[in-house]
Amino acid sequence: MGNVNRLRVGLFAPDFILKDSEGRKLSLSHFSGKKNLLLFFCKTLNDSAGLSRSEELNRFYDQIRLRDTEVLALSRDERWISRRVKQERKIQFPILKIEGDPGNPSSTPPVSELYGIVVRESEGTALYPAVFIVDKGGTVRFRKVYTQPTDRLHPDDLLCELDKLG
Repeated sequence: MGNVNRLRVGLFAPDFILKDSEGRKLSLSHFSGKKNLLLFFCKTLNDSAGLSRSEELNRFYDQIRLRDTEVLALSRDERWISRRVKQERKIQFPILKIEGDPGNPSSTPPVSELYGIVVRESEGTALYPAVFIVDKGGTVRFRKVYTQPTDRLHPDDLLCELDKLG
C-alpha cells in the first residue's frame, strides 16, 4: 500500500500552496488559526466515484461551514475540468489542482505524497481518495483513506468528528 499510513492523527498537516479551478493560490497556512479544514482528496472529479463523493460533501456544505470549517477538494484534474464540474454540479467549495509528478523523484513531493495517499503500482502511481480534518492549529484530527472502490463517504460521521473540535 505504499505510504498510505504516513500522515497520522495527531501530526501536523503538511502545508501546501495549490491553485484552485480559477487559478487562485490557496494554502493550508492561509486558514491557520482561522478555520478548521476538511480536505477531500480524489483522483478525479470526472468519474462516478469522485462526483458522488464531492456531491455528498456539497449537500452537507452549509452544515460543515456552521462548524467553522472550510472544505477543500484536491484532485489531479486539470483546472478546466474542475471549473466545469463546479459549474455543472454547483459545487460550493474550492477545488484545487494537485501539482507535481509523483513519478519524478527530482520534483517537489506532491501534496498527495506528503499526505500519504499515493500507492505505487507496477503501472505507475495511484491516488487513494481520502478525507482529512485539520484543526485551526494545523493538527490532523481525523483521517480516512478509502482503499476500496466500495468505501463510501459518510458526511454524518464527518460532522460528528467536526463537533469534537468544539
